[in-house]
Amino acid sequence: MQRDIVVPRVEPDILSIGSMPTPSTPPVLNESLKSCDADAASTSNPLLLASSISIPASPPPSSVPPLPNAEFLALLSSTTPSLSTRNATVPHLRARGLVNTGSMCFANAVLQLLVHSPPLWDLFRELGDLKGPHRAGAPETSDCAIPLVDATLSFFEEFPPQQVAGKPKEDEDATKEYNAVDSFKPMYMYNAMKEKRQFKTFLEGQQQDAEEFFRLYLDALDEELLALLASISGHKSATTAPGVEEREVSQSSQTEVGKRGFTAESVESPLMRIFGGKFRSTVRAPNQPDTVNIEDWRSLQLDIQHDSVHAIEDALGRMSHLQPVELGPSGISDASQQVLIEVLPPVLVLHLKRFLYDVAAGGVVKISKHVQFAPDLEIPLEIMAPIAGKFAEPVRYKLYGVLYHHSKSAGSGHYTVDVLHPNGDSDNGEAWLHIDDEAVSRVRHEDLFGGSENEQVDDRCVYMLFYCQTVPTRT
Repeated sequence: MQRDIVVPRVEPDILSIGSMPTPSTPPVLNESLKSCDADAASTSNPLLLASSISIPASPPPSSVPPLPNAEFLALLSSTTPSLSTRNATVPHLRARGLVNTGSMCFANAVLQLLVHSPPLWDLFRELGDLKGPHRAGAPETSDCAIPLVDATLSFFEEFPPQQVAGKPKEDEDATKEYNAVDSFKPMYMYNAMKEKRQFKTFLEGQQQDAEEFFRLYLDALDEELLALLASISGHKSATTAPGVEEREVSQSSQTEVGKRGFTAESVESPLMRIFGGKFRSTVRAPNQPDTVNIEDWRSLQLDIQHDSVHAIEDALGRMSHLQPVELGPSGISDASQQVLIEVLPPVLVLHLKRFLYDVAAGGVVKISKHVQFAPDLEIPLEIMAPIAGKFAEPVRYKLYGVLYHHSKSAGSGHYTVDVLHPNGDSDNGEAWLHIDDEAVSRVRHEDLFGGSENEQVDDRCVYMLFYCQTVPTRT
């Protein structure tokens, strides 16, 4: 088994082990774990569904097609029904593996989870239906190039819904052929990413941090969707980078500082409506007005370092704890800060912060402690910002994806995922699959949720959790 030794990149804002993390506006950590890919992509699970077969992937579209503008604008507007509904489910998709072309397990794992994200699948299914047969070879209708959007459409089409019709015997044969697991190389996805500034130095054959890749991919994809929307609608502000604005709230004792998307007359980011949440961070100091910061996030970063954290709910509960802060040049020491969740997204992504800088070790180390999680999650009211002085109803989520990091070290490792697949034979028609690059196998419910001894197989630790909301969120 080949293991490449690489040096992890340490960002200056990484927390030090042994220090209490300050829940300031939750950082977008660039943990950038430089690890190596364990080449053994197969699994020893005896329930392996089928031998992996590498086949060529479908080529990406070659040009920007003409789009039915009214329908396209409706799809990406805030009023589109498919993005505002909850309890969404993906159809019976074909399970497929992704060939690792060289230290790309971090990308393969994230892409598998995105395919199985119900609201995102709905968005690209509808977008693909609109583009339809006009996608390839049609004349361009704008100067806006969307290589990553087109590549993502083609990638999602590599996982076709099951459509079997005919006589019983024909149905059985077709189903058997459909369920046979194969794999493909998503080279056109990687090629499209290389055209984006976000991935200028990211995809150079070195293993990268999966959570950072997740954020960069969504940023690049959103950038293209907004640019195309601006090109069609004529909204010049739709491509403006988010800024910071300061505005007075109704209470005279508060100043609100927030992220401005596109001004009051423009549209909201399509992917932020799926994955985006908002924090409300309040800083209080004696004889000073409260300062309220509103910030967007796409993955909720959880500190698991504290001894009291044994489960996801424990880490969530600690988010709202008051923390001392220093303000201004004089360093006011009596100030405090509290971070609460202002808005929850339809798809909740939790990022467990396992890679931290250890002062004693003089480098980045991995926190390998077990953190318990369950099939369902209820967000504690204590970490939600109140609405007009009242707390909202509890928001509940259903788990559909788990991303693991395998290794005891912060400088090497491998990524795999478990996904809730709709082609199962259980009472609800679902089954958990373990996907390790091109290898796909069944996972028993008790093995996934049974306890800490199951998480520690092959030194694996839960790194990211993907949930879909099951009840309406506040508007």
